[in-house]
Amino acid sequence: MNTTQTNIRKKNLTFFLLLSLTASICLWFIPFNNQRYSLSFYPVIATFAGVLHIQIGCFMSMNYMSYRHKKYLLPLACAFYCSGLFLFLALYIYFYKNGLPGVIYNDIAVLYFMRNMLITGLFFATYYLYRFKHKKGKCSKTIIYATYVWSVVHLVMATLYSIRVTPIAFQLVDTDTFEWLRPWRGSFIYILIILWTSIMLLGANLTRLKTQFWVSMSLVALSNLLSVIIMLKYTHIDSAGWYLARGLECLSAMVVMIVLMSDIFKRYKSSRQAYELSYENSVRDPMTRLYNRGYFYNALSNEVKTSSPHKPLSIVFCDIDFFKSVNDTWGHLQGDRVIIRLAKIMQRLSRRSDIVARIGGEEFAVLLPETNADAAFNIAERIRKHVEQQTQATTDGDFPRIITISLGIVTSVENSAAAERLADCADRALYKAKNQGRNCVVAYSDENI
Repeated sequence: MNTTQTNIRKKNLTFFLLLSLTASICLWFIPFNNQRYSLSFYPVIATFAGVLHIQIGCFMSMNYMSYRHKKYLLPLACAFYCSGLFLFLALYIYFYKNGLPGVIYNDIAVLYFMRNMLITGLFFATYYLYRFKHKKGKCSKTIIYATYVWSVVHLVMATLYSIRVTPIAFQLVDTDTFEWLRPWRGSFIYILIILWTSIMLLGANLTRLKTQFWVSMSLVALSNLLSVIIMLKYTHIDSAGWYLARGLECLSAMVVMIVLMSDIFKRYKSSRQAYELSYENSVRDPMTRLYNRGYFYNALSNEVKTSSPHKPLSIVFCDIDFFKSVNDTWGHLQGDRVIIRLAKIMQRLSRRSDIVARIGGEEFAVLLPETNADAAFNIAERIRKHVEQQTQATTDGDFPRIITISLGIVTSVENSAAAERLADCADRALYKAKNQGRNCVVAYSDENI
């Protein structure tokens, strides 16, 4: 583990501990509000939380589809999917089951308890799979199948309960006074406190909160723990505590959503950078980082289609004079240094619109858009002089001797000209420059091709 990862883990742990401490202090000193609220507030919060949880489940499923080795994401996806479905079942009871408000409150409370039992079980499965993520065997598959069974059983029980089919009856809320009854205050709420505390500590210990994702999962456990503790302070389900607890759930779900979206954008940025790097490597010469032969001829084919008397197109072919003697006398490594330095000189002297490429061993080419024959000749002559002067000034450095180059130029003013024909004409002009004694610039004799 490198120092950067260690520092990130320490920062995440410190942040989570400070957040837990701050939340506990605020919870301890929060003023008790015995005000009662209408049941009409619940659908708004439940709808918002349900949509968020199902979206989180979708993102986690897609994450697993991209990274199949992260099997611990499956129980988490099930947890958020099922949580959203439970919330929508509660909305179904609220809107479509005619009954007294007390009966509806009791049904919502029962679904809340069942939802928490379902989610805590799936969180334990998640951390088990994360603990043994590098081990492949039947045990992991068994845990995954068990999570599916656990989810289906709870969903079926909740559905049957919501449509009044199941003979099981829980009485957690007094239907007349909306007061929490003994099963809730006596055992159920303490079971949830123990479960969520265990999950929070287990998650922090196993994952070390090394990523924002695991920090957000610990925040989910913390928010659920605080929600249960808040409800412990209030005696009625329609009190401020119930809605404050639901608000904490929504807040933690929003944090998870932000973390998942941030992860998606980071991956997109990383893949985009990887694509751009791959593309650059495919069109660049690996030694000089100039454009390669394929890119040059493709650009030439595109530019020649737009050439006209008002937009002439010129190309320059360049070859190092007596380059073979450099390799034979001083070795190929020295020859590579000469090519690299020459490429830098040509790149420095070119315009932004020009395309400088290495098209062969010691052969270079420059594509000059919107450049007539005279301007192209002046550019080529300037390159030739700079190469001669620069190599003469650094004879004891990268250049073992004075390096000179020969250049051939061709200009096109017709968009019907073939790119291969232009390249052939520039090549002929280059060899004519070599036959004339080298270290010179020769323009192809036919200006209009």
